[in-house]
Amino acid sequence: MRIHEKSQSHSKIAIALYKILSKRIPHNSSCVHLKDLVHLLMEALSRGEISISFDQDHSKNTSKTDGWPDEHINEIKSSGWLDGDKSPMVLKGIELSWRRWHEEMKSLLETLLEKSFSKPKYIKSISSKDPFQGTSKLNSKQLSAVNAISKTNLLLLSGGPGTGKTSTIVSILIYALSIEDSLKIGLAAPTGKATRRLEDTIQNSLKNVDNKYTEKLLDIPCLTIHSWLQANEEGFIKCKTNKLKLDILIIDEMSMVDISLMQGVINALPNQSQLILVGDLDQLPPVGIGAVWNELQRKNNQFNFKHCAVHLTKLYRNRGELASLSKVIRSKSLESFFKKLTHLPNKSNVKVISSSSKGEIPKTIIQSIRSHEKSLTKLRIKLKNLMQSNRNDLNSAEENQAAENLLNCLDQLIVLCPRRYGLWSVDHIHKTLLGEKLKEGVSQWPEGTPVICSQNQNELHLSNGDIGMIIERRKCKYLLFRVNSVDEKKRCQLIHPARVKIIEPAYAITIHKAQGSESNHVICMWPNQPKSKPIGYRDFRENEDYEKKLIYTAITRAKIELNLAIFLES
Repeated sequence: MRIHEKSQSHSKIAIALYKILSKRIPHNSSCVHLKDLVHLLMEALSRGEISISFDQDHSKNTSKTDGWPDEHINEIKSSGWLDGDKSPMVLKGIELSWRRWHEEMKSLLETLLEKSFSKPKYIKSISSKDPFQGTSKLNSKQLSAVNAISKTNLLLLSGGPGTGKTSTIVSILIYALSIEDSLKIGLAAPTGKATRRLEDTIQNSLKNVDNKYTEKLLDIPCLTIHSWLQANEEGFIKCKTNKLKLDILIIDEMSMVDISLMQGVINALPNQSQLILVGDLDQLPPVGIGAVWNELQRKNNQFNFKHCAVHLTKLYRNRGELASLSKVIRSKSLESFFKKLTHLPNKSNVKVISSSSKGEIPKTIIQSIRSHEKSLTKLRIKLKNLMQSNRNDLNSAEENQAAENLLNCLDQLIVLCPRRYGLWSVDHIHKTLLGEKLKEGVSQWPEGTPVICSQNQNELHLSNGDIGMIIERRKCKYLLFRVNSVDEKKRCQLIHPARVKIIEPAYAITIHKAQGSESNHVICMWPNQPKSKPIGYRDFRENEDYEKKLIYTAITRAKIELNLAIFLES
Protein backbone atom coordinates (compact mmCIF):
# COMPACT_ATOMS: atom_id res chain seq x y z
CA MET A 1 0.00 0.00 0.00
CA ARG A 2 1.34 3.43 -0.96
CA ILE A 3 1.92 6.15 1.66
CA HIS A 4 -1.04 8.32 0.62
CA GLU A 5 -3.27 5.21 0.51
CA LYS A 6 -2.19 4.33 4.08
CA SER A 7 -2.92 7.89 5.15
CA GLN A 8 -6.43 7.79 3.65
CA SER A 9 -7.12 4.36 5.15
CA HIS A 10 -5.96 5.55 8.60
CA SER A 11 -8.28 8.60 8.47
CA LYS A 12 -11.26 6.51 7.34
CA ILE A 13 -10.79 4.10 10.27
CA ALA A 14 -10.59 6.99 12.75
CA ILE A 15 -13.76 8.59 11.33
CA ALA A 16 -15.65 5.27 11.36
CA LEU A 17 -14.58 4.61 14.95
CA TYR A 18 -15.70 8.08 16.02
CA LYS A 19 -19.15 7.44 14.47
CA ILE A 20 -19.47 4.09 16.27
CA LEU A 21 -18.51 5.63 19.63
CA SER A 22 -20.89 8.59 19.12
CA LYS A 23 -23.74 6.20 18.36
CA ARG A 24 -22.96 4.00 21.36
CA ILE A 25 -22.42 6.90 23.77
CA PRO A 26 -24.16 10.03 22.42
CA HIS A 27 -22.60 13.32 23.50
CA ASN A 28 -23.17 17.05 23.33
CA SER A 29 -19.46 17.82 23.08
CA SER A 30 -17.62 19.34 20.15
CA CYS A 31 -17.29 16.63 17.53
CA VAL A 32 -14.20 18.44 16.17
CA HIS A 33 -12.14 17.91 19.31
CA LEU A 34 -13.40 14.39 19.95
CA LYS A 35 -12.69 13.39 16.36
CA ASP A 36 -9.20 14.80 16.84
CA LEU A 37 -8.65 12.72 19.99
CA VAL A 38 -9.80 9.51 18.27
CA HIS A 39 -7.44 10.33 15.42
CA LEU A 40 -4.51 10.96 17.81
CA LEU A 41 -5.15 7.76 19.76
CA MET A 42 -5.23 5.74 16.54
CA GLU A 43 -1.95 7.32 15.49
CA ALA A 44 -0.45 6.42 18.88
CA LEU A 45 -1.44 2.78 18.36
CA SER A 46 0.33 2.81 14.99
CA ARG A 47 3.52 3.79 16.87
CA GLY A 48 3.10 0.99 19.38
CA GLU A 49 1.86 3.43 22.05
CA ILE A 50 -1.41 3.06 23.94
CA SER A 51 -1.87 6.65 25.14
CA ILE A 52 -1.47 10.30 24.25
CA SER A 53 -0.40 13.08 26.57
CA PHE A 54 -2.24 16.38 27.02
CA ASP A 55 1.08 18.19 26.97
CA GLN A 56 1.03 21.99 26.84
CA ASP A 57 3.67 21.88 24.10
CA HIS A 58 1.61 21.76 20.91
CA SER A 59 4.69 20.82 18.87
CA LYS A 60 4.84 17.43 20.59
CA ASN A 61 1.53 16.28 19.15
CA THR A 62 -0.11 16.23 15.74
CA SER A 63 -3.44 17.78 16.74
CA LYS A 64 -5.17 19.36 13.77
CA THR A 65 -7.53 21.60 15.75
CA ASP A 66 -7.15 24.72 17.88
CA GLY A 67 -7.50 24.88 21.66
CA TRP A 68 -4.93 22.24 22.59
CA PRO A 69 -4.98 20.91 25.23
CA ASP A 70 -7.59 22.67 27.43
CA GLU A 71 -10.54 22.45 25.05
CA HIS A 72 -9.77 18.81 24.24
CA ILE A 73 -9.64 17.94 27.97
CA ASN A 74 -12.93 19.73 28.67
CA GLU A 75 -14.67 18.01 25.75
CA ILE A 76 -13.52 14.48 26.61
CA LYS A 77 -14.53 14.97 30.27
CA SER A 78 -18.04 16.07 29.29
CA SER A 79 -18.50 13.47 26.53
CA GLY A 80 -19.41 10.50 28.74
CA TRP A 81 -16.62 8.49 27.08
CA LEU A 82 -14.71 8.30 30.39
CA ASP A 83 -17.64 7.28 32.62
CA GLY A 84 -17.86 3.82 34.14
CA ASP A 85 -15.82 0.62 33.95
CA LYS A 86 -17.00 -0.08 30.40
CA SER A 87 -16.18 3.34 28.97
CA PRO A 88 -13.99 3.29 25.82
CA MET A 89 -11.31 5.61 27.22
CA VAL A 90 -9.39 6.25 30.42
CA LEU A 91 -7.90 9.56 31.60
CA LYS A 92 -5.11 9.30 34.19
CA GLY A 93 -3.50 12.66 34.95
CA ILE A 94 -2.65 14.04 31.52
CA GLU A 95 -2.60 10.61 29.81
CA LEU A 96 -5.56 9.52 27.66
CA SER A 97 -5.75 5.85 26.66
CA TRP A 98 -8.08 3.34 25.09
CA ARG A 99 -9.49 1.42 28.06
CA ARG A 100 -8.81 -1.99 26.56
CA TRP A 101 -5.08 -1.40 26.15
CA HIS A 102 -4.82 0.56 29.39
CA GLU A 103 -6.30 -2.35 31.36
CA GLU A 104 -4.15 -4.95 29.59
CA MET A 105 -0.95 -2.99 30.21
CA LYS A 106 -1.94 -2.33 33.84
CA SER A 107 -2.59 -6.05 34.41
CA LEU A 108 0.69 -7.01 32.75
CA LEU A 109 2.72 -4.57 34.85
CA GLU A 110 1.01 -5.76 38.04
CA THR A 111 1.93 -9.36 37.19
CA LEU A 112 5.54 -8.41 36.51
CA LEU A 113 5.71 -6.41 39.74
CA GLU A 114 4.37 -9.35 41.72
CA LYS A 115 6.98 -11.59 40.09
CA SER A 116 9.72 -9.14 41.06
CA PHE A 117 8.99 -9.71 44.76
CA SER A 118 9.33 -13.50 44.56
CA LYS A 119 12.58 -15.40 44.87
CA PRO A 120 13.98 -17.93 42.36
CA LYS A 121 13.18 -21.53 43.30
CA TYR A 122 16.80 -22.62 42.76
CA ILE A 123 17.90 -20.27 45.57
CA LYS A 124 16.78 -22.60 48.37
CA SER A 125 18.66 -20.68 51.04
CA ILE A 126 21.19 -17.88 51.24
CA SER A 127 23.71 -19.12 48.71
CA SER A 128 27.25 -19.76 49.85
CA LYS A 129 28.37 -19.09 46.31
CA ASP A 130 30.13 -15.81 45.70
CA PRO A 131 28.27 -14.10 42.84
CA PHE A 132 31.31 -11.98 42.07
CA GLN A 133 33.79 -14.84 41.68
CA GLY A 134 35.38 -14.63 38.21
CA THR A 135 33.63 -11.36 37.41
CA SER A 136 36.48 -8.97 38.13
CA LYS A 137 36.13 -7.37 34.68
CA LEU A 138 32.56 -6.26 35.36
CA ASN A 139 31.74 -2.76 36.57
CA SER A 140 29.65 -2.03 39.66
CA LYS A 141 26.33 -1.92 37.77
CA GLN A 142 27.03 -5.19 36.02
CA LEU A 143 27.92 -6.77 39.35
CA SER A 144 24.67 -5.52 40.88
CA ALA A 145 22.78 -7.25 38.04
CA VAL A 146 24.58 -10.53 38.75
CA ASN A 147 23.84 -10.20 42.45
CA ALA A 148 20.17 -9.38 41.80
CA ILE A 149 19.32 -12.80 40.37
CA SER A 150 19.66 -14.40 43.79
CA LYS A 151 17.02 -12.03 45.17
CA THR A 152 14.29 -11.65 42.54
CA ASN A 153 12.47 -13.57 39.82
CA LEU A 154 12.50 -10.50 37.57
CA LEU A 155 15.49 -8.53 36.32
CA LEU A 156 15.26 -5.54 33.97
CA LEU A 157 18.64 -4.95 32.29
CA SER A 158 18.86 -1.89 30.03
CA GLY A 159 21.64 -0.18 28.10
CA GLY A 160 22.79 0.92 24.67
CA PRO A 161 25.17 -0.85 22.25
CA GLY A 162 28.58 -1.66 23.69
CA THR A 163 27.60 -1.21 27.35
CA GLY A 164 28.29 -4.85 28.25
CA LYS A 165 24.79 -6.34 28.31
CA THR A 166 25.99 -9.64 26.82
CA SER A 167 28.92 -9.92 29.26
CA THR A 168 26.49 -9.35 32.09
CA ILE A 169 24.12 -12.04 30.78
CA VAL A 170 26.99 -14.55 30.54
CA SER A 171 28.07 -13.77 34.13
CA ILE A 172 24.46 -14.13 35.31
CA LEU A 173 24.17 -17.54 33.65
CA ILE A 174 27.48 -18.74 35.10
CA TYR A 175 26.42 -17.68 38.59
CA ALA A 176 23.05 -19.41 38.24
CA LEU A 177 24.68 -22.62 36.93
CA SER A 178 27.24 -22.52 39.76
CA ILE A 179 24.32 -22.74 42.20
CA GLU A 180 22.35 -25.38 40.28
CA ASP A 181 24.01 -26.95 37.24
CA SER A 182 20.84 -28.71 36.05
CA LEU A 183 18.85 -25.52 35.47
CA LYS A 184 16.72 -25.44 32.33
CA ILE A 185 17.53 -22.13 30.63
CA GLY A 186 16.17 -20.50 27.49
CA LEU A 187 17.37 -17.52 25.47
CA ALA A 188 14.88 -15.59 23.35
CA ALA A 189 14.43 -12.53 21.14
CA PRO A 190 11.56 -11.27 18.99
CA THR A 191 13.16 -12.05 15.59
CA GLY A 192 15.39 -14.67 14.03
CA LYS A 193 18.12 -12.09 13.37
CA ALA A 194 18.05 -11.00 17.00
CA THR A 195 18.31 -14.58 18.29
CA ARG A 196 21.30 -15.29 16.05
CA ARG A 197 23.00 -12.10 17.14
CA LEU A 198 22.38 -12.96 20.81
CA GLU A 199 23.65 -16.49 20.28
CA ASP A 200 26.76 -15.32 18.41
CA THR A 201 27.66 -12.59 20.90
CA ILE A 202 27.31 -15.01 23.81
CA GLN A 203 29.54 -17.54 22.03
CA ASN A 204 32.12 -14.82 21.38
CA SER A 205 32.05 -13.92 25.09
CA LEU A 206 33.07 -17.44 26.20
CA LYS A 207 36.79 -17.18 25.42
CA ASN A 208 37.78 -16.50 29.04
CA VAL A 209 35.03 -18.60 30.66
CA ASP A 210 35.86 -21.68 32.74
CA ASN A 211 35.60 -24.78 30.52
CA LYS A 212 33.19 -26.47 32.93
CA TYR A 213 30.58 -23.83 32.00
CA THR A 214 31.38 -23.38 28.31
CA GLU A 215 29.62 -26.52 27.09
CA LYS A 216 26.53 -25.83 29.20
CA LEU A 217 26.31 -22.27 27.90
CA LEU A 218 26.70 -23.42 24.29
CA ASP A 219 23.87 -25.93 24.77
CA ILE A 220 21.33 -23.29 25.88
CA PRO A 221 18.69 -23.04 23.11
CA CYS A 222 18.25 -19.58 21.61
CA LEU A 223 14.94 -19.14 19.74
CA THR A 224 12.44 -16.50 18.79
CA ILE A 225 9.70 -15.82 21.35
CA HIS A 226 7.15 -17.14 18.86
CA SER A 227 9.12 -20.41 18.58
CA TRP A 228 9.28 -20.83 22.36
CA LEU A 229 5.53 -20.24 22.59
CA GLN A 230 4.89 -22.52 19.57
CA ALA A 231 2.81 -19.91 17.80
CA ASN A 232 0.27 -20.95 15.19
CA GLU A 233 -2.66 -19.28 13.43
CA GLU A 234 -4.88 -19.77 16.49
CA GLY A 235 -2.45 -18.38 19.07
CA PHE A 236 0.20 -19.98 21.28
CA ILE A 237 0.36 -23.70 22.11
CA LYS A 238 2.42 -22.91 25.20
CA CYS A 239 0.00 -21.22 27.60
CA LYS A 240 -1.42 -21.28 31.15
CA THR A 241 -2.35 -24.96 30.85
CA ASN A 242 0.75 -26.01 28.89
CA LYS A 243 3.70 -24.27 30.52
CA LEU A 244 7.25 -23.94 29.30
CA LYS A 245 9.66 -26.23 31.15
CA LEU A 246 12.16 -23.52 32.00
CA ASP A 247 13.77 -22.30 35.20
CA ILE A 248 15.19 -19.14 33.58
CA LEU A 249 14.10 -17.30 30.45
CA ILE A 250 16.17 -14.38 29.10
CA ILE A 251 14.54 -12.15 26.48
CA ASP A 252 16.75 -9.73 24.55
CA GLU A 253 15.63 -6.77 22.35
CA MET A 254 12.65 -6.02 24.59
CA SER A 255 11.94 -2.75 22.78
CA MET A 256 10.37 -4.89 20.02
CA VAL A 257 7.94 -6.75 22.31
CA ASP A 258 4.28 -5.71 22.38
CA ILE A 259 1.52 -6.45 24.94
CA SER A 260 0.14 -9.60 23.33
CA LEU A 261 3.56 -11.23 22.94
CA MET A 262 4.60 -10.32 26.50
CA GLN A 263 1.30 -11.62 27.86
CA GLY A 264 1.94 -14.86 25.97
CA VAL A 265 5.29 -15.18 27.75
CA ILE A 266 3.75 -14.50 31.17
CA ASN A 267 1.01 -17.07 30.56
CA ALA A 268 3.45 -19.77 29.43
CA LEU A 269 6.22 -19.23 32.00
CA PRO A 270 5.80 -21.02 35.36
CA ASN A 271 5.18 -18.58 38.21
CA GLN A 272 8.33 -19.65 40.05
CA SER A 273 10.58 -19.31 36.97
CA GLN A 274 12.99 -16.41 36.61
CA LEU A 275 12.51 -13.82 33.85
CA ILE A 276 15.34 -11.56 32.70
CA LEU A 277 14.36 -8.79 30.27
CA VAL A 278 17.07 -6.97 28.31
CA GLY A 279 16.62 -3.93 26.07
CA ASP A 280 17.53 -0.47 24.83
CA LEU A 281 14.94 2.25 25.45
CA ASP A 282 16.16 4.42 22.57
CA GLN A 283 15.34 1.88 19.87
CA LEU A 284 12.11 1.77 17.87
CA PRO A 285 8.92 0.61 19.61
CA PRO A 286 7.23 -2.61 18.46
CA VAL A 287 5.12 -2.78 15.32
CA GLY A 288 2.31 -4.27 17.42
CA ILE A 289 0.30 -2.42 20.06
CA GLY A 290 1.76 -1.59 23.46
CA ALA A 291 5.47 -0.86 23.88
CA VAL A 292 6.05 -2.86 27.07
CA TRP A 293 9.71 -1.86 27.49
CA ASN A 294 8.85 1.83 27.14
CA GLU A 295 6.15 1.47 29.81
CA LEU A 296 8.61 -0.19 32.18
CA GLN A 297 10.99 2.76 31.74
CA ARG A 298 8.40 5.44 32.60
CA LYS A 299 9.24 7.39 35.76
CA ASN A 300 6.50 5.93 37.95
CA ASN A 301 7.32 2.39 36.82
CA GLN A 302 11.05 2.98 37.22
CA PHE A 303 10.30 3.76 40.86
CA ASN A 304 8.12 0.64 41.28
CA PHE A 305 10.69 -1.67 39.68
CA LYS A 306 13.87 0.03 40.97
CA HIS A 307 14.72 -2.98 43.20
CA CYS A 308 15.09 -5.22 40.11
CA ALA A 309 16.27 -2.78 37.41
CA VAL A 310 19.86 -2.11 36.30
CA HIS A 311 20.80 0.45 33.64
CA LEU A 312 24.26 0.06 32.05
CA THR A 313 25.97 3.20 30.76
CA LYS A 314 29.73 2.56 30.57
CA LEU A 315 30.89 1.98 26.97
CA TYR A 316 33.28 -0.93 26.34
CA ARG A 317 33.25 -1.05 22.54
CA ASN A 318 35.23 1.57 20.63
CA ARG A 319 32.95 2.41 17.71
CA GLY A 320 34.54 5.73 16.70
CA GLU A 321 32.14 8.35 15.41
CA LEU A 322 29.32 5.81 15.51
CA ALA A 323 29.38 6.04 19.30
CA SER A 324 29.38 9.84 19.42
CA LEU A 325 26.59 10.08 16.83
CA SER A 326 24.51 7.59 18.82
CA LYS A 327 24.94 9.76 21.90
CA VAL A 328 23.92 12.92 20.04
CA ILE A 329 20.77 11.41 18.53
CA ARG A 330 19.76 10.04 21.94
CA SER A 331 20.28 13.18 23.97
CA LYS A 332 19.90 16.10 21.55
CA SER A 333 17.76 17.25 18.63
CA LEU A 334 17.66 16.03 15.04
CA GLU A 335 19.15 19.36 14.03
CA SER A 336 22.14 18.75 16.33
CA PHE A 337 22.62 15.30 14.82
CA PHE A 338 22.66 16.56 11.22
CA LYS A 339 24.91 19.45 12.23
CA LYS A 340 27.44 17.00 13.68
CA LEU A 341 27.43 15.12 10.36
CA THR A 342 28.92 18.20 8.70
CA HIS A 343 31.91 18.19 11.08
CA LEU A 344 33.05 14.56 10.86
CA PRO A 345 36.82 13.99 10.73
CA ASN A 346 38.28 12.79 7.41
CA LYS A 347 39.13 9.36 8.79
CA SER A 348 35.74 8.84 10.40
CA ASN A 349 34.04 5.44 10.13
CA VAL A 350 30.88 7.36 9.18
CA LYS A 351 30.60 8.69 5.63
CA VAL A 352 27.84 11.02 4.45
CA ILE A 353 26.58 10.64 0.88
CA SER A 354 24.57 13.67 -0.24
CA SER A 355 22.39 13.60 -3.33
CA SER A 356 19.80 15.83 -4.96
CA SER A 357 18.80 13.40 -7.72
CA LYS A 358 15.16 12.60 -7.03
CA GLY A 359 14.71 9.60 -9.30
CA GLU A 360 17.95 7.72 -8.66
CA ILE A 361 19.70 5.79 -5.93
CA PRO A 362 23.22 7.29 -5.49
CA LYS A 363 25.73 5.43 -7.70
CA THR A 364 28.11 4.79 -4.78
CA ILE A 365 25.33 2.83 -3.02
CA ILE A 366 24.70 0.64 -6.08
CA GLN A 367 28.46 0.11 -6.46
CA SER A 368 28.73 -1.05 -2.82
CA ILE A 369 25.89 -3.53 -3.32
CA ARG A 370 27.36 -4.88 -6.57
CA SER A 371 30.84 -5.18 -5.02
CA HIS A 372 29.33 -7.16 -2.15
CA GLU A 373 27.58 -9.38 -4.71
CA LYS A 374 30.93 -10.35 -6.24
CA SER A 375 32.21 -11.61 -2.87
CA LEU A 376 28.99 -13.54 -2.38
CA THR A 377 29.20 -15.10 -5.84
CA LYS A 378 32.61 -16.64 -5.06
CA LEU A 379 31.29 -18.22 -1.86
CA ARG A 380 28.08 -19.38 -3.56
CA ILE A 381 30.07 -21.15 -6.30
CA LYS A 382 32.27 -22.79 -3.66
CA LEU A 383 29.18 -24.11 -1.87
CA LYS A 384 27.64 -25.48 -5.08
CA ASN A 385 30.90 -27.22 -6.03
CA LEU A 386 30.89 -29.02 -2.69
CA MET A 387 27.32 -30.25 -3.00
CA GLN A 388 26.64 -33.59 -4.70
CA SER A 389 24.73 -33.17 -7.93
CA ASN A 390 22.01 -35.69 -7.07
CA ARG A 391 20.59 -34.03 -3.93
CA ASN A 392 19.44 -30.70 -2.61
CA ASP A 393 20.29 -30.94 1.08
CA LEU A 394 23.35 -30.06 3.12
CA ASN A 395 24.49 -33.19 4.89
CA SER A 396 28.21 -32.88 5.43
CA ALA A 397 29.89 -30.57 7.93
CA GLU A 398 31.92 -29.12 5.05
CA GLU A 399 28.78 -28.19 3.11
CA ASN A 400 27.13 -26.67 6.15
CA GLN A 401 30.24 -24.62 6.90
CA ALA A 402 30.37 -23.34 3.31
CA ALA A 403 26.69 -22.36 3.54
CA GLU A 404 27.31 -20.66 6.88
CA ASN A 405 30.25 -18.74 5.39
CA LEU A 406 28.01 -17.56 2.54
CA LEU A 407 25.25 -16.36 4.87
CA ASN A 408 27.79 -14.74 7.21
CA CYS A 409 29.17 -12.79 4.26
CA LEU A 410 25.62 -11.81 3.29
CA ASP A 411 25.17 -10.33 6.77
CA GLN A 412 28.26 -8.13 6.43
CA LEU A 413 26.38 -5.44 4.49
CA ILE A 414 22.82 -4.27 5.08
CA VAL A 415 21.03 -1.42 3.34
CA LEU A 416 18.35 0.20 5.51
CA CYS A 417 15.43 2.39 4.51
CA PRO A 418 12.89 4.11 6.79
CA ARG A 419 9.98 3.08 4.57
CA ARG A 420 8.86 0.49 2.05
CA TYR A 421 7.67 2.78 -0.75
CA GLY A 422 8.61 6.13 -2.22
CA LEU A 423 11.90 7.95 -2.66
CA TRP A 424 14.95 5.88 -1.58
CA SER A 425 12.71 3.16 -0.20
CA VAL A 426 13.09 -0.62 -0.13
CA ASP A 427 10.88 -0.78 -3.23
CA HIS A 428 12.95 1.93 -4.99
CA ILE A 429 16.19 0.00 -4.46
CA HIS A 430 14.68 -3.30 -5.61
CA LYS A 431 13.21 -1.72 -8.75
CA THR A 432 16.64 -0.26 -9.49
CA LEU A 433 18.44 -3.60 -9.06
CA LEU A 434 15.86 -6.09 -10.35
CA GLY A 435 13.94 -3.99 -12.88
CA GLU A 436 10.84 -5.68 -14.35
CA LYS A 437 11.77 -9.01 -12.75
CA LEU A 438 10.80 -7.61 -9.33
CA LYS A 439 7.06 -7.91 -9.95
CA GLU A 440 7.43 -11.34 -11.62
CA GLY A 441 8.18 -13.03 -8.30
CA VAL A 442 10.88 -15.23 -6.83
CA SER A 443 10.90 -17.68 -9.76
CA GLN A 444 12.29 -14.89 -11.99
CA TRP A 445 14.73 -13.32 -9.56
CA PRO A 446 18.38 -14.10 -10.38
CA GLU A 447 20.41 -16.66 -8.48
CA GLY A 448 22.23 -14.93 -5.64
CA THR A 449 19.38 -12.54 -4.88
CA PRO A 450 19.13 -12.01 -1.10
CA VAL A 451 15.63 -12.73 0.22
CA ILE A 452 13.71 -12.15 3.43
CA CYS A 453 11.04 -14.37 4.99
CA SER A 454 8.15 -12.10 6.03
CA GLN A 455 6.03 -14.49 8.09
CA ASN A 456 6.73 -16.88 10.97
CA GLN A 457 6.64 -20.52 9.83
CA ASN A 458 7.35 -22.81 12.75
CA GLU A 459 7.03 -25.95 10.62
CA LEU A 460 10.09 -24.76 8.67
CA HIS A 461 11.79 -23.21 11.72
CA LEU A 462 11.70 -19.87 9.88
CA SER A 463 10.96 -16.52 11.53
CA ASN A 464 9.66 -13.25 10.17
CA GLY A 465 12.79 -11.28 9.19
CA ASP A 466 15.09 -14.22 8.44
CA ILE A 467 17.50 -13.40 5.60
CA GLY A 468 18.53 -15.98 3.00
CA MET A 469 19.63 -16.31 -0.63
CA ILE A 470 18.44 -17.86 -3.88
CA ILE A 471 20.52 -20.90 -4.88
CA GLU A 472 20.00 -22.68 -8.21
CA ARG A 473 20.23 -26.48 -8.37
CA ARG A 474 19.61 -28.43 -11.61
CA LYS A 475 17.69 -25.47 -13.10
CA CYS A 476 15.46 -25.24 -10.01
CA LYS A 477 15.65 -22.44 -7.49
CA TYR A 478 15.90 -22.97 -3.73
CA LEU A 479 16.18 -20.66 -0.76
CA LEU A 480 19.17 -21.03 1.53
CA PHE A 481 18.32 -20.13 5.15
CA ARG A 482 19.65 -20.75 8.63
CA VAL A 483 17.12 -22.66 10.71
CA ASN A 484 17.00 -23.40 14.42
CA SER A 485 14.74 -25.29 16.83
CA VAL A 486 14.63 -26.43 20.45
CA ASP A 487 15.55 -30.00 19.52
CA GLU A 488 18.14 -29.34 16.82
CA LYS A 489 21.32 -27.33 16.51
CA LYS A 490 21.46 -24.26 14.27
CA ARG A 491 22.03 -25.38 10.70
CA CYS A 492 21.63 -24.25 7.09
CA GLN A 493 18.95 -25.65 4.85
CA LEU A 494 17.72 -25.39 1.25
CA ILE A 495 13.96 -24.80 1.10
CA HIS A 496 11.76 -24.80 -1.99
CA PRO A 497 10.25 -21.31 -2.54
CA ALA A 498 6.73 -22.77 -2.77
CA ARG A 499 6.93 -23.74 0.91
CA VAL A 500 7.63 -20.18 2.10
CA LYS A 501 4.40 -18.20 2.44
CA ILE A 502 5.76 -14.67 1.98
CA ILE A 503 9.17 -14.11 0.41
CA GLU A 504 10.58 -10.74 -0.69
CA PRO A 505 13.93 -9.55 -2.07
CA ALA A 506 16.33 -8.22 0.56
CA TYR A 507 18.93 -6.05 -1.14
CA ALA A 508 17.44 -3.50 1.25
CA ILE A 509 15.16 -3.85 4.27
CA THR A 510 13.27 -1.43 6.48
CA ILE A 511 14.90 -0.18 9.66
CA HIS A 512 12.14 -1.93 11.61
CA LYS A 513 13.08 -5.27 10.03
CA ALA A 514 16.75 -4.73 10.99
CA GLN A 515 16.09 -4.40 14.72
CA GLY A 516 18.10 -6.91 16.69
CA SER A 517 20.73 -7.41 13.99
CA GLU A 518 24.24 -6.05 13.47
CA SER A 519 26.46 -5.73 10.42
CA ASN A 520 30.03 -4.64 9.77
CA HIS A 521 28.87 -2.21 7.09
CA VAL A 522 25.51 -0.43 7.18
CA ILE A 523 24.13 1.87 4.50
CA CYS A 524 21.22 4.00 5.72
CA MET A 525 19.06 5.82 3.17
CA TRP A 526 17.52 9.00 4.58
CA PRO A 527 15.18 10.69 2.08
CA ASN A 528 13.94 13.35 4.52
CA GLN A 529 15.22 16.90 4.47
CA PRO A 530 17.36 17.30 7.64
CA LYS A 531 15.34 20.36 8.73
CA SER A 532 11.96 19.41 7.30
CA LYS A 533 8.96 17.35 8.27
CA PRO A 534 9.20 13.70 7.16
CA ILE A 535 7.85 12.70 3.78
CA GLY A 536 4.66 10.67 4.15
CA TYR A 537 2.70 11.95 7.14
CA ARG A 538 1.21 8.64 8.29
CA ASP A 539 4.26 6.57 7.39
CA PHE A 540 6.65 8.66 9.47
CA ARG A 541 4.11 9.88 12.07
CA GLU A 542 5.55 13.40 11.86
CA ASN A 543 7.17 12.99 15.27
CA GLU A 544 10.74 14.03 16.06
CA ASP A 545 11.09 11.49 18.88
CA TYR A 546 10.08 8.74 16.49
CA GLU A 547 12.49 9.95 13.80
CA LYS A 548 15.29 10.02 16.37
CA LYS A 549 14.54 6.41 17.33
CA LEU A 550 14.47 5.52 13.63
CA ILE A 551 17.94 6.97 12.97
CA TYR A 552 19.33 5.66 16.26
CA THR A 553 18.15 2.12 15.48
CA ALA A 554 19.65 2.34 11.98
CA ILE A 555 23.09 3.64 12.92
CA THR A 556 23.49 1.30 15.90
CA ARG A 557 23.19 -1.70 13.54
CA ALA A 558 26.70 -0.81 12.29
CA LYS A 559 29.68 -2.41 14.03
CA ILE A 560 32.48 -0.94 11.90
CA GLU A 561 31.29 1.34 9.09
CA LEU A 562 28.24 3.49 8.35
CA ASN A 563 27.29 5.24 5.11
CA LEU A 564 24.46 7.71 5.59
CA ALA A 565 22.84 8.80 2.33
CA ILE A 566 20.95 12.09 2.72
CA PHE A 567 18.63 13.58 0.12
CA LEU A 568 19.01 17.35 -0.35
CA GLU A 569 16.72 19.21 -2.70
CA SER A 570 18.67 21.36 -5.14
